[in-house]
Amino acid sequence: MDTMRISGVSTGAEVLIQCNSLSSLVSRRCDDGKWRTRMFPARNRNLRPSPTRRSFLSVKSISSEPKAKVTDAVLDSEQEVFISSMNPFAPDAASVASSIKYHAEFTPLFSPEKFELPKAFFATAQSVRDALIMNWNATYEYYNRVNVKQAYYLSMEFLQGRALSNAVGNLGLNSAYGDALKRLGFDLESVASQEPDPALGNGGLGRLASCFLDSMATLNYPAWGYGLRYKYGLFKQRITKDGQEEAAEDWLELSNPWEIVRNDVSYPIKFYGKVVFGSDGKKRWIGGEDIVAVAYDVPIPGYKTKTTINLRLWSTKAPSEDFDLSSYNSGKHTEAAEALFNAEKICFVLYPGDESTEGKALRLKQQYTLCSASLQDIVARFETRSGGNVNWEEFPEKVAVQMNDTHPTLCIPELMRILMDLKGLSWEDAWKITQRTVAYTNHTVLPEALEKWSLELMEKLLPRHVEIIEKIDEELVRTIVSEYGTADPDLLEEKLKAMRILENVELPSAFADVIVKPVNKPVTAKDAQNGVKAEQEEEKTAGEEEEDEVIPEPTVEPPKMVRMANLAVVGGHAVNGVAEIHSEIVKQDVFNDFVQLWPEKFQNKTNGVTPRRWIRFCNPYLSDIITNWIGTEDWVLNTEKLAELRKFADNEDLQSEWRAAKKKNKLKVVSLIKERTGYTVSPDAMFDIQIKRIHEYKRQLLNILGIVYRYKKMKEMSASEREKAFVPRVCIFGGKAFATYVQAKRIVKFITDVASTINHDPEIGDLLKVIFVPDYNVSVAELLIPASELSQHISTAGMEASGTSNMKFSMNGCVLIGTLDGANVEIREEVGEENFFLFGAKADQIVNLRKERAEGKFVPDPTFEEVKKFVGSGVFGSNSYDELIGSLEGNEGFGRADYFLVGKDFPSYIECQEKVDEAYRDQKRWTRMSIMNTAGSFKFSSDRTIHEYAKDIWNIKQVELP
Repeated sequence: MDTMRISGVSTGAEVLIQCNSLSSLVSRRCDDGKWRTRMFPARNRNLRPSPTRRSFLSVKSISSEPKAKVTDAVLDSEQEVFISSMNPFAPDAASVASSIKYHAEFTPLFSPEKFELPKAFFATAQSVRDALIMNWNATYEYYNRVNVKQAYYLSMEFLQGRALSNAVGNLGLNSAYGDALKRLGFDLESVASQEPDPALGNGGLGRLASCFLDSMATLNYPAWGYGLRYKYGLFKQRITKDGQEEAAEDWLELSNPWEIVRNDVSYPIKFYGKVVFGSDGKKRWIGGEDIVAVAYDVPIPGYKTKTTINLRLWSTKAPSEDFDLSSYNSGKHTEAAEALFNAEKICFVLYPGDESTEGKALRLKQQYTLCSASLQDIVARFETRSGGNVNWEEFPEKVAVQMNDTHPTLCIPELMRILMDLKGLSWEDAWKITQRTVAYTNHTVLPEALEKWSLELMEKLLPRHVEIIEKIDEELVRTIVSEYGTADPDLLEEKLKAMRILENVELPSAFADVIVKPVNKPVTAKDAQNGVKAEQEEEKTAGEEEEDEVIPEPTVEPPKMVRMANLAVVGGHAVNGVAEIHSEIVKQDVFNDFVQLWPEKFQNKTNGVTPRRWIRFCNPYLSDIITNWIGTEDWVLNTEKLAELRKFADNEDLQSEWRAAKKKNKLKVVSLIKERTGYTVSPDAMFDIQIKRIHEYKRQLLNILGIVYRYKKMKEMSASEREKAFVPRVCIFGGKAFATYVQAKRIVKFITDVASTINHDPEIGDLLKVIFVPDYNVSVAELLIPASELSQHISTAGMEASGTSNMKFSMNGCVLIGTLDGANVEIREEVGEENFFLFGAKADQIVNLRKERAEGKFVPDPTFEEVKKFVGSGVFGSNSYDELIGSLEGNEGFGRADYFLVGKDFPSYIECQEKVDEAYRDQKRWTRMSIMNTAGSFKFSSDRTIHEYAKDIWNIKQVELP
């Protein structure tokens, strides 16, 4: 290790720099005579002074107040340590090994006498983080200096997945780290497997957000992500004889090597209290419960670029002064720490159960914390970058806020509150700024997912925001009345009922008499004659009632609610769906009244996934084949080049390599299944996979009933007949049922019961296996998706907004079976109809099919009745499936009448599965279909999606670091 001694620029302080090829130890003798030491990553192995090439290393903090040039304690704010030849380089294995050993010794989280896999992971991650921090700081210093417009992506979920392999891959350091770890007695794959998946999301919403961050960084767009730092995640799923059980996630128990707590970046968050007028005549929100949100930053590196953006996660706490020491010493320990617990629990769990009032209040607190802390941070950054000349009209020219679904909708009243109450703007100016800044992505057409909050709860928890929302609602009413007039009171009433933000709430006083319906109309002769008859009937009825008087039931007032989706549409300048069919449903059905009023707001942004994580890194076998046949690795950044595979789809050499890569991936999954479930499966069987959140509309129930039907038919045949009639299959499920979603948990239980029966049936053997992989997460998906051959995306048409797993499967050469729902429609168009197995009703038929069912006209197919009867025979154990199968029975009633049309689509589904078997028997045909799926998946890169957001919604430009 080389050593240099340098004198301070302004103070004469002595600085000692010890440098190896990957890092620098900077030590400084302080005024007290003691040495303070800090390690920095280096960019060049040659640190000898150069007379011709020089640069400066400044150590900075990514905070909201980047006024001081240097915030590290090692250096004074006016000092910059000169280090020669600090240019980017690709470090060799020896350099990396030295850095890893350094962190194992000097950044320890484990005892010094052992150097085992967990310790190796943390030391390796910290070594990689050194490289990220330099680019991270450089990125934001440059953004601050040029004062670019920046996008901020607010989401309740970020399902990141493991970071080590992704970071090493994006930095182009796979070989260096792989070789270095071999020198230390490890391999990169084993070390990377020690990393727990961050428990910051649940499904497609969070995974999409993470793909977007990767694309933002890779494409050099100035952007940040904002979320919450959930200590215990959603839950860790365990599968027992009783079905799904939930346990707290433990991903933070050994700490997170990627995050950096920013103790200097924290903001006050208030709940409850009251609104008063201040001495200046402005509204003030005072009293109540006060907590603090603290920033934890995670670097997000781009692929083959210096740009490294930030995911800022908020954690909540109460100040130490809120700990009641007097109560504690008097033995009231729980009471003493109550304020601390109430603050910290906000970030304990993703989507806490909301059956209780307390649960609802906690969810609302989470959403407000995300919005308030993030907006305070964004506003502070805007003010800092503006210097001493803050012009609030320029705020939308420097800031774009994207709300990922309705969870962050409180951004709208919160930004209004900050601008009016804290910055002194008028209502009119604050409203113009807010509308120009905020945009909303809709992810669902399900009524229960279009959030509504109790007005009573919100009035207690966020009294100032309710005042603002009431004012926005009043302005909306004024707009509606102005647009439609009062001549047709029925039409006006219909529009107000559909569009108002406040549901079941009286009209504002200024519009109390706007709907006036005629009470009397001219009486015709026919009316008079009917009136006489009516009076006679009334007299007759009155006489009968005297004998048997009926007391009318008391009327129940409908609850007063705040409709967050309506608020998001009104308060933002853009509303987008996430697939072409979904965006059309949004415009024609969900928000049709708003489309008529503001058609220019609505647009489509079809989702995408990052090709870095979802093919380049998770499927190296296939990636190498693609690169070899296309002749370049540029497809990782320009997925349009994947289309070049089409011209080789029938090439026997490519097909042979393609099948070999699939087989290698399947062997990995065979090991995973054995490890997680104890079952042994054959890699020669078709791998048929459905992995997604367990929900009735996603129709895992249709899939498992299809498997039951397949099993029943097998049992009716001889061994030779079975082998001739059916292709061997391993049917794999994965996904979590929300803890309080009883029907979804019944589906999980049913799948595992069916699996237990089939997998232990010696007559069936390897011809059919059913696997439920417990605790499905990103890391499991990274194994399953490359091994998949058939993937099921079988939601009821019109109910899936887009889906993103369908894109990942297609990108990895998996053939899809599905309905015309979400992004399936566009995938089928791109890969070719002949390379997609289609079945089921179409979205525009669903309403009439449900109506037909309600009228008792639906006649179930005999195959469907047959499979239900088989389930009820007890073949899958003593557990009763009455409630589950009962949801498919009857013509009306909550939880009945087959709302998701499983029975309607069942015969079509079975017929389509027979076509799957037929195609799979012809491996040349199947491999061609697989290649065509990868070739046609180029549209579904999140790079394309982010380019569209940047151009059409955010109006931000790519900024490449010098």
